[in-house]
Amino acid sequence: MKKRVIGFGVAIFISILLGGCSNKANNAESSSVKSSKTLISKTKVSANEAIKVYQKTYPDTSVTSLELEKSLRGPVYKVEGIDDQKEYQVNINAKNKKILQNSQEELDEDDQNESDRKADTLDLSNLISVKKAARIAEKKVKGGKSTEFSLDKDLGTTYWDVTVKKGSQEKNIKINANNGKVLQVEND
Repeated sequence: MKKRVIGFGVAIFISILLGGCSNKANNAESSSVKSSKTLISKTKVSANEAIKVYQKTYPDTSVTSLELEKSLRGPVYKVEGIDDQKEYQVNINAKNKKILQNSQEELDEDDQNESDRKADTLDLSNLISVKKAARIAEKKVKGGKSTEFSLDKDLGTTYWDVTVKKGSQEKNIKINANNGKVLQVEND
């Protein structure tokens, strides 16, 4: 009888423990979805505006990548670029266009010789917005929330790489940044 009571008590304890872990996982997932929603809703500066801030800071350079990410200060654009001698980075507050950090670094000799500036430069003409890229990606996944955004170039095409979380799944959607056409969907 004593063994049954102890066994029953252990079973209840394990059930409570597993239930608590399950709630924490659900809360973390729910929090992640809320934070992704917050990333877009808190972003007041467009990608084009962030690029203009970068270009004003480092004129005569080429933009090679852009990311929108969340930080403790809120949403931040990280814009990177190059010229023939250096690589540059500017972090911009996506709520008010203020520069949070900027840096430059000399390219080593190999990078100076290999760097084909034109091939690395993003095509910024007719750039679709982050919000439009999020809508396209979420529609392609049929729900979920966009959580990460980066603007890159591959094989001559400038594209948004949007990470969409739906439940426990993550998908990366590559979208032509100039016409909004979905190029690729990958499971993470």
